[in-house]
Amino acid sequence: MQNKILSNIQSIIGNEKPHFLLAVSGGVDSMVLLELFQKNNELLNFSVAHINHNYHSESKAMEDNVKGECKKKQCRLIIKSLESEKITSNIESQLRKLRYNKLEEIRTEINADYIVTAHHADDQVETILMKILNSSGFDGLQGVRKINQNIIRPLHDISKKEIIDYATQKRLSYVNDPTNLDTIFTRNFLRKNIVPELKKIKNDIHLPFIDFTKRVEDVQELILFNVQNFCNTNNYKINEEIIEINKVEFLKLPFLVQLRIFSNTCLKSNNSFSKTNIRELKDFLRKNQTGSVKQLNSKTIFIDNDSLFIYKNLKNEIFNEVEAGKELKSTNFTFSWDFKNVPNNFDENNQVEYIDASQLKNNLVIRSVRDNDIFLPLGMSGKKKVVKFLKDKKLSMIKRKESLVVCNDNDIVWVAGHQLSEKYKIHKNTTKTAKLNFFRN
Repeated sequence: MQNKILSNIQSIIGNEKPHFLLAVSGGVDSMVLLELFQKNNELLNFSVAHINHNYHSESKAMEDNVKGECKKKQCRLIIKSLESEKITSNIESQLRKLRYNKLEEIRTEINADYIVTAHHADDQVETILMKILNSSGFDGLQGVRKINQNIIRPLHDISKKEIIDYATQKRLSYVNDPTNLDTIFTRNFLRKNIVPELKKIKNDIHLPFIDFTKRVEDVQELILFNVQNFCNTNNYKINEEIIEINKVEFLKLPFLVQLRIFSNTCLKSNNSFSKTNIRELKDFLRKNQTGSVKQLNSKTIFIDNDSLFIYKNLKNEIFNEVEAGKELKSTNFTFSWDFKNVPNNFDENNQVEYIDASQLKNNLVIRSVRDNDIFLPLGMSGKKKVVKFLKDKKLSMIKRKESLVVCNDNDIVWVAGHQLSEKYKIHKNTTKTAKLNFFRN
C-alpha cells in the first residue's frame, strides 16, 4: 500500500519537491496518511493542518489525538476552528466548504504547494452514488478527483479495508467521528445500508467504481480535445473581452463540448453549472433565436445571425467634441472634420462624407449610439431608429455596439461609416460645406 501511495504522489508531482499540507482530522484515514508521510519524511516535505469542526462530542478528542501524534512525530501542526453553531441547514456541505476555505488559508499562510486529503476508494463509491441520486451533470460523475487544482488525494485507489488493516498492523491511534454513524446524512446512509449490500454482489466494490471513474476521465479528455480543437480555429475569436463563436459550426458540436466551452468562458475554474443552468442552456441553443440573450453569472451569451457572442460588459461609452480642423485619435477609430469645398467627383468611400454645413452650430460630437437615437436616413421620407437601421443592415451585434454617430448638438448628422442624414445632404442651394472623415484603426 505504501508503494502504491508513493507512486500516486510521484505521478502527480513529477520531479517537483513541493511542500505538502496534510489535512488530518484524527480519524483512521488521515492518521494513516500522516504515518506514511512521516515514514517518508526524507522524500516528502510536509506540514499538518487540523480543522476542528466543534460539531460533535469527539471534536476535542480528535484535536488532542492529532496534537499528540504530531508532537511525537515532531511535525509542524496548524490548528483552526470552525463556528459550526451558526450552520443550520445543509450541514455536511457547509462544513466541507468552510473546511476547505480554512485549509486554503493555511496553505497560503505557510506557502505550501498542495493540500493533501485522505479520501479513498470507498469514498469514491459513496460519492458517485450520491452524484447519481442527485442527477449531477457529467462532470460530477468523476466523483472525488485525485487532483483538483492544488488539492491531491493519493489514497484515491486505496480501499477502506486496506487502510484499517494498515492502522491495525501499525497500532495507530485514531478517533472515530460519531457523525459517520448518523444515517440522516445521505453519505452515511449509503455507507451503512447500500454499500454492504453491493459488496454481497462484489466484495471489492470499489474496483468497478475506480474503473468507472477512469472511463469518465477518458471521456473528459475527449471533450477537452474537441474543445481545444474548436477554440484553436477561426470559429472561435477573442476580441479584447468579447468572444465571437461561429454559430453554425458551434451548433454541430455535441452538447457536452458546447457546455465545456461555455463553462470555460462563463465560470470560475472551481465552479460548475447547476442542473437548471444546463437545462436552460440546452433549450436556449435548441431555439436558436436571433437576438435572444442568456445571462450566466457575470457573462452574457447573445445569439446573432451568424455568431454567438459571449461578453462581460459591452459598455461603449464614447463621447467626444471635435473642433473643425482637429483630429480625434481613439483606440479603435480616427475622426476629423473641416470646412471644405465640394469636390467635382464623389467616390464610393463610406469613410468620407461631405455635408451641408450651414446648420452647424459649434463643434461636432462623435459618440456611442443610444437606444433612443432617431435620424432621417438619406433618401427616405420617414425617420428611423439608429439601432433598427444598423440591425437592418445585417451588422453583427458587436459591429452594432461599436457603431458611432456624429452629431450637431442633439441632431444626428451621420451614422459614421454607414449613412448620412437627409437633413445634411448637399443640394443646389448649399453655400457652405464640410468634409467628415471616419476611419477604423
